[in-house]
Amino acid sequence: MSHRQLQLGLALLMLVVAAILPDWQTRVGVGVRWLLVYLPWILLGAAGVTAYIYGLKKFSLMVLLCLVLYTVCRNHLMVLQPGHNSELLFWELCLLTPLLIFLYDQLPDHWLFDGYYLATPLSLAPCGLLLWLHQYSPDLERRMLESLMDGLGGYPAPWLALLLIVLYLGICALTQYRNQDKGDSAALLCLSALALLFSNYDISGFSSLVFTYLGLALWTLLLFHGFQVVYYDPLTEIRNRRRLSAVLSGRGGRYQLAMVDIDHFKRFNDTFGHDVGDHVLRMVAQRLNRIGAGGVAFRYGGEEFTILFPTADRATCLAALAEVRMSIAAYPFRIRSPESKGRVGRLGAGGAEVPPQPITVSIGLAQAEPSDASFEDTIKRADIALYEAKEAGRNCIRTDAMVGRSARKSAA
Repeated sequence: MSHRQLQLGLALLMLVVAAILPDWQTRVGVGVRWLLVYLPWILLGAAGVTAYIYGLKKFSLMVLLCLVLYTVCRNHLMVLQPGHNSELLFWELCLLTPLLIFLYDQLPDHWLFDGYYLATPLSLAPCGLLLWLHQYSPDLERRMLESLMDGLGGYPAPWLALLLIVLYLGICALTQYRNQDKGDSAALLCLSALALLFSNYDISGFSSLVFTYLGLALWTLLLFHGFQVVYYDPLTEIRNRRRLSAVLSGRGGRYQLAMVDIDHFKRFNDTFGHDVGDHVLRMVAQRLNRIGAGGVAFRYGGEEFTILFPTADRATCLAALAEVRMSIAAYPFRIRSPESKGRVGRLGAGGAEVPPQPITVSIGLAQAEPSDASFEDTIKRADIALYEAKEAGRNCIRTDAMVGRSARKSAA
């Protein structure tokens, strides 16, 4: 599951919660209702601080904006009165808050934080303009907002504001689908919460319910992000060595481990550069991650990977390994130049295009034995089998059953 998929799932669950909880809220005691009022401040505040510590600046900025919105709703918008200043403020929030969430999601990090530092002026400039209009030209402000809002109608939130939120949601979802899922944005959740809040604002206590759920959902995202940071490799996006150790620690039963090493990777790296080497690692990891026989791929370190098979059926494991080995060897890996944007190969000496480069892997397979003191013993035997595959000419598979008696003694 990716960060994007989890966020979409939580947003859909929010729709169910929004349909059930308002009725539940009317039947709970005073103490629970009092708790719901203060929970959003606690949950959102803690989530914002945690996201900032994780380095998720966009995430923390969106949480801060939602926290400010909830504070304004509780202190100034408990009751909406048509024709009153509270209605003007509500309209302004309907237009401004989703727009800021959308801009935080779409603008690059170096625009917001590291280069142009637009995060602060982007937040303060429209707020300052509306505050100035509110103080010195309230009639002009009302005419402007009424001309925007009255066209499509809608209550409590104007249809124009809801349509804009739906548009922002669609663009953010498309952006997250097309780009690498970095887990640094909470736009889908925040925009969904704002759409529900504004369209149901006339329901008593609805803001507390929405922001309490939003706080819990954001914490779910943060916990998932923490799990990803600890147990997944950021380059290849597959499980890392720490995750392998956690899975194998205390594991009983019969299983098999395969150690996979990319052939001549250092020479490839020295020839074409580390950026191209990273592409090779990602390509190999993607294919290993799709291996059959119930195998689970892990990045062990460097150009070395591990595959865990939860079965003692060696023939099935060997067939799956042979299939993935041949799929990697058959892949026409092309060297892309930075200027080509993926369309042509890098030009070599004399203007010639570099031909597709063969990528191969060597594999060693070992089975866990009852006599093993720990999984490290199985890994050692798989390593010895991998060494035998290298000695046999690379791009092949060797098992611990093929290793000589002396090699077994050295592994013990």
